[in-house]
Amino acid sequence: MNTEQIGDVLVIEMPNRLDAIGVASIESQLSEAVMAHKGKVLVDMSNVNFVASLALRMLLTNLKNVQAQGGDLRLSGLQTQIADIFRKSRFDTLFKIYPDRDAALTGYAE
Repeated sequence: MNTEQIGDVLVIEMPNRLDAIGVASIESQLSEAVMAHKGKVLVDMSNVNFVASLALRMLLTNLKNVQAQGGDLRLSGLQTQIADIFRKSRFDTLFKIYPDRDAALTGYAE
């Protein structure tokens, strides 16, 4: 997991596999980064090619935490198979999802 500050948006780049091992290795890092920022957070999923149910729970927990602080967490770059999982699980109704990082950053500026 990599983080980058772009303007007032914290961009978090996810690793390629969000399986049980991947989630275990980044869950606390992600939560700490999100809670410390307290604002606009973009989770860049463009590298992710596998997502387990644990990862969905992790993302949802962080979405709720950000919203509780008055912030906004969005996703970008979902590959086709990951986007399908989000649609089937109805997670696409919970998150604002953008095709890529640039579109998401532009969305924050509007």
